[in-house]
Amino acid sequence: MFEFTNRRGNLSALCTALYLATFLTACNAEPGADKRAAVAAPAAKVEAAAIYTDADFKGTISGESLDFSGLEEVETEQVKSFRKTGVNPYVGDASILKEAEQDYLARCSGCHGHIGEGKLGPALNDNYWTYPANETDKGLFETIYGGANGMMGPQKGLTPQDEILKIIAWIRNFKNIVPH
Repeated sequence: MFEFTNRRGNLSALCTALYLATFLTACNAEPGADKRAAVAAPAAKVEAAAIYTDADFKGTISGESLDFSGLEEVETEQVKSFRKTGVNPYVGDASILKEAEQDYLARCSGCHGHIGEGKLGPALNDNYWTYPANETDKGLFETIYGGANGMMGPQKGLTPQDEILKIIAWIRNFKNIVPH
């Protein structure tokens, strides 16, 4: 087996136990199991039950609170609900998909591709997220509204929040239209 030593001799059995517990805990996992889904599921439940304030919405890069002041837009009931719960009411709503697709094509497809395949910007139709927080609707909203590294500038004041929520719903719909 392994022998752990330092300048003073063997390390304690506790260190060995910690090493084994750290690196062998995945041995019981099923081959091919989606570990991210197993880890993300409890977090999604917590997020859905959370009550947010505007201060809880943070910039993806800066980590500072997003600024919702001075916007010349009418906040829809969907936006108000989203900003309280972090749950996008448009996700899964088939009635808005045509409009959401048009919003996405007009504002996002130039960099992210017509079906989210990625061009100048990263792909949005797979299971990899440049910013892991974007796996949640709140995280993706924060990235779109507040901007990210590179060419993804903040959409505050450029794209209404309601439209951002519809675009997120369209991005989440890619799994239904893009073969994997």
